[in-house]
Amino acid sequence: MKKIDDQEQSTIDAKTLEERELGTKNIKSLFYRYIFLAILGNIFLAAPSFVDGNIVGQLGTKEMAGVGIGYTVQVLSRAIGVLIGVGAGAVVALRLGAGKIDEARSITGQSIWFGVILSTVIAIFGYIYNEPLMRFFGANDAALPYAMQFGNHAWIFFPFQVLAVILSVFAILDERPGLSTLSWFAGAILAATVELILYHKFQYGVVASAWSNNISTSFPSLLIFYFLLSKTSLKPKLKDLRMKLSNMIEVNATGFASFSISLTMFISIIVINNLLASLGGELHVSAFTIQNGYITNFLVLLIMGITTGIQPLISYNYGARLYNRVREATSLGIKFTFIMTIFFTVLLFFFTDSIVSFFTGGDAALQDIGVWSTRVFNLTFPLAAIILLISCYFEAIEQNIKATFIAIGRSFLFAIPLFYILSSFLGVNGVWYSIPIADVLAFIVAVVFMYREFHRLRNLNENEKYKDVQKII
Repeated sequence: MKKIDDQEQSTIDAKTLEERELGTKNIKSLFYRYIFLAILGNIFLAAPSFVDGNIVGQLGTKEMAGVGIGYTVQVLSRAIGVLIGVGAGAVVALRLGAGKIDEARSITGQSIWFGVILSTVIAIFGYIYNEPLMRFFGANDAALPYAMQFGNHAWIFFPFQVLAVILSVFAILDERPGLSTLSWFAGAILAATVELILYHKFQYGVVASAWSNNISTSFPSLLIFYFLLSKTSLKPKLKDLRMKLSNMIEVNATGFASFSISLTMFISIIVINNLLASLGGELHVSAFTIQNGYITNFLVLLIMGITTGIQPLISYNYGARLYNRVREATSLGIKFTFIMTIFFTVLLFFFTDSIVSFFTGGDAALQDIGVWSTRVFNLTFPLAAIILLISCYFEAIEQNIKATFIAIGRSFLFAIPLFYILSSFLGVNGVWYSIPIADVLAFIVAVVFMYREFHRLRNLNENEKYKDVQKII
């Protein structure tokens, strides 16, 4: 991370900084407002998936398996959006905290254009090679037609999905979290309405699911009009089309930890789909679709709401050297995340049968596997949530190596080897058991890093107090 020397500090617009609530208002009130709106936005994003899951569950296991495999495209779009959006959000917040308003605006504009270009290139490649990619993602001959149907639509919407993630992060950073939430809410309402009409009136199955998923994840891309037409200090300019390599390297390096979470999840989904298909067949792939596309996806979106809401607080105050506020926000985030995830995990275990039946369409065999896999898959979810939050913290202060190591520990360093090791002894059940074991191992690593970081923040705060005393003397 770039250090800010005394000369640079002298250029800070004091009036601008005083007007920014991120560095002045009470941390608790900011924390709860920002994460509440971010969580609410993600709930709106997840809401159409419940309508979608109920409809897809009535189509059959082949269709559900195809939708689950096609959904991998959206995991990739989220990964790219997070790479640029979260990375740029942290970098821009640090610049704002240091008073570098023009530089923050420039990086915002460059990041938006970079996201549009990169996602468009990926979308064109994906659309052309849709069939081999769906086979690579785990589709067998039975599920392939449905995976391709879903994929064809997903690739078309891919750039808009990436842009939606980037712009929603910037809206929160611009102290407009309500605007971000409203965009996800409007998208959710439209997506659910479209799917119900396409399914019930026109008898579309997988196509209705594809339209719903794509609309809900793409609608916030319309926030581009807010940034182009409003008077926000983050409004991009035409000169930002000339991207600086150093800025884009910093943005992508900072966002790599969150990207690695989504990327390793993307890789894990491919591995899981292929292993489940070969060891357990379509029923297990369909059960995983229920987890990945609906139940666990909802839980993960709740945590992403917390990380999205807390990241500007951490980055801005760290850039402004307000280390006590950084510690307070992070500590509050960890406590809140743990309590919330315990509550939802207990709730999930009590009502597993009823929740899973909503997605199985009356298929008794899928119901049995779905109930068992839901409990195994989500047993250690509170630990996974803390891992995500700690990784987000290190990313927010641009300690990218630590953030990335913590991020990939769960999904890559531990989970993927366990998939193959345990499945060789336990068969298809070993694939499912790998997740909670990987969570425990990754949690231990993350907690050790965070314990040391709290100690470092205390020392930094003491140093700042000493500097203030020296100035007075």
